[in-house]
Amino acid sequence: MENILSYHKKEYEESPLVIVEVPGTCTLLGSYSDSCKGWSLLGTDVATLFVGISQRNDQLVRLANATLNDRKRFSLSNIKFRKEDRWGNYIKGVIGILASEGVEFSGLNVTVEGPLLLSDNQMVSSAIALGVCMALNALMDLQMSISSMIRVIYQANTTFNNELCKISDLLTMINGQKGKVLFFDLQHLTFQELGFPFTEESEEYVALIIDSKISPNAMREEIATKRKDIEVAFSKLKELKPGGFIRDFPESDLSARVVPLEEDVRHICEYILMESRLTFDAAFMLSPKDAMLYGKTMVKIQTGLRDLLEVSCPEVDWLTKRSSEINGSVGAVLVSNGFSGNVMVLLSKQALPSYISRLEEYEHIFGFHPRWYIYEGGGSAKVVFQEQHI
Repeated sequence: MENILSYHKKEYEESPLVIVEVPGTCTLLGSYSDSCKGWSLLGTDVATLFVGISQRNDQLVRLANATLNDRKRFSLSNIKFRKEDRWGNYIKGVIGILASEGVEFSGLNVTVEGPLLLSDNQMVSSAIALGVCMALNALMDLQMSISSMIRVIYQANTTFNNELCKISDLLTMINGQKGKVLFFDLQHLTFQELGFPFTEESEEYVALIIDSKISPNAMREEIATKRKDIEVAFSKLKELKPGGFIRDFPESDLSARVVPLEEDVRHICEYILMESRLTFDAAFMLSPKDAMLYGKTMVKIQTGLRDLLEVSCPEVDWLTKRSSEINGSVGAVLVSNGFSGNVMVLLSKQALPSYISRLEEYEHIFGFHPRWYIYEGGGSAKVVFQEQHI
């Protein structure tokens, strides 16, 4: 928090009146299950960002990104999307939606800072929008409910910015806890909180996240293209299932080629439905005694990602393959946390040194020095500073 305090003061010659911290999310399983409104398993992660806000006496909004050393500005009388404003549009979107609903603004000085700003657009847009909404709620005493904030953020990101926005991400940022994950039913947008047992405190198994350090754009474009293919594939599948939930479409009808779909469309739908079902099953394996079963589910999903959905890269394939060669390692899967090529490996504490030593070989082969940490879930979005008025 000290970084944003000093940067805001240097930039605007005044301290922020409110500072909000927002964590990123990590989708452990079910990254694509939203396509069939199935099930997903999410928790907050270690990367965060801060939003600091103070007020001005005019109608100008000045924006500073301390992490990217970038600045933007706009007038409250002319809130329009501009492609060149990039991250600034996520702040504009929230202010624009609130203004359209009757909230009266004076000028603002806004600073954003933190490693989460280096993640992909979907994560950055959700985290910034949530941070700005929470900061304005505190600064202006708007008394917005959580559901109202989510509605504003969703509208700002999808309508104003044309970005993919997942309600499950926002709910996870708001409700995340250390040592906990949220199990989402995406059809009904409900969740239940589950303990995540594979943390540093575990006596036996730990979940390791390895950041492969590949280029940020290495998989983002591939995944963006795949998202469009998934949308087309499920529009075709829905034509064959006029009633009921699409997540309940029989996988056997796809694998046995009972339904008339092109091969690439069939593979996509088969994977998404399988991922959703396996995530549902895995949620009930989150206990130390079921580590082996949970690990096997990770392997099945990763195999499907690679062979059916065809979302992978040599670095990810290497990290998951090495996991299968280590005695005591029970599974590995690509996770979605806003950074390209992050892999979760579930292994015994005894096997940890063996796997870490293999990462030196990874660096020699690919030229990247991977970063790793034991996943345990982060905190929740919160106001971490607010000037008290006497």
